[in-house]
Amino acid sequence: MTEGTTDTTAGTTGGEDALVSRRRVLRTGLNVGVCGALVFGIGAEYVTPDGLGVITHAMARPNPDSSDLVPRRKSVPADWHEEIRHAFTVQERLGELELSPLLDSFVVPGTFDEPQASLSVSATDAGVEERLKSIADPTPIDLEVLDDLPAAPEAAAESPEPYQLSELDPEEIPGGIVCENGDGVATLASALFEADGDSRFFATSNHLYGDLGTKETGHRGEPLSVLADDEAHHVGDVERGYPFADVVTVAPHEGYRPSATIERASPSRVIGQYTKVGLAELAAREEPLSKLGAMTDETSGRIEGIDGVTCFTGEVCRPGQFRWGDEDAFTDGDSGSIAFHADEDHPEDYLLVAGINNARTWWPGADFVWGTAGYRLLEEYGLHF
Repeated sequence: MTEGTTDTTAGTTGGEDALVSRRRVLRTGLNVGVCGALVFGIGAEYVTPDGLGVITHAMARPNPDSSDLVPRRKSVPADWHEEIRHAFTVQERLGELELSPLLDSFVVPGTFDEPQASLSVSATDAGVEERLKSIADPTPIDLEVLDDLPAAPEAAAESPEPYQLSELDPEEIPGGIVCENGDGVATLASALFEADGDSRFFATSNHLYGDLGTKETGHRGEPLSVLADDEAHHVGDVERGYPFADVVTVAPHEGYRPSATIERASPSRVIGQYTKVGLAELAAREEPLSKLGAMTDETSGRIEGIDGVTCFTGEVCRPGQFRWGDEDAFTDGDSGSIAFHADEDHPEDYLLVAGINNARTWWPGADFVWGTAGYRLLEEYGLHF
């Protein structure tokens, strides 16, 4: 895509002239037995008398007005947690190999009934097979070789009318509405909080400002506006971009305040976010994620992978990725939207965030949306929803 289009990291699926030769070449790994009890180091925080592991599945604010986070915990089956722990370790080893043909790799959690976790890996060279075998035990790895990855197509000339507010309350500007920088449009995320302070920011995908989302400070001070009743409101200026997350934070102008809500969602108020293992647990229960984009409104789909690394777009590989749904759940201008699930502790009142959506697949044989998980923003940059 050219710089300045509505979405610089993802396009529509290519036609027959963009077909990718896809060859599944590897499925390896051993199923191993699980000890009868968890031991220190498995990753669970403690073990209940009946042998269940207790995990921190989410970090949430104690009330909507707080910017602090407190852990949420729940129990999971020991054998499932052992499998996902091994998969996270194998994914870490894969990163240490620094394989240049790598396009992506994701951990695919098992279910509680079938707990075997695996890795899904895409590469441009089948020669990585032997290297993968060296790290696969005991987690299976599915390797898919893409002989040719076509360039992302240009944004469509015509697009749906983006969602905007009929009336703007400057003190409570929600996520899920259209935002723009003068060159393109995206979807505003719900408020991002600073973990070590009281600041809150507007946020969306960094690639709204061009260069495939790789700018860090080169766009500092550039404006961000939201639309209400066909009028643009300049709500803030870029604070900085995060190239490895494809996220941009925008410092609000005086009088404008980002809200920890998602417009049109029910419930609409964001109270926190999932941890990495919390996303795995959600996937194990086959619970769907939802999003509200400025272009495609509400869509939903199952989690397809977590703890991922993607190297499809831009000049950097992005860790801490998650993927879900299918490419029909997302289009140009939806970048910056939030993937979320109802808070199980308060399902009628609050939402928990999985992460921010940045792109969708455009090549035949792949069909998902992906973006940066909320836990990655917290762990790496001290930002949270």
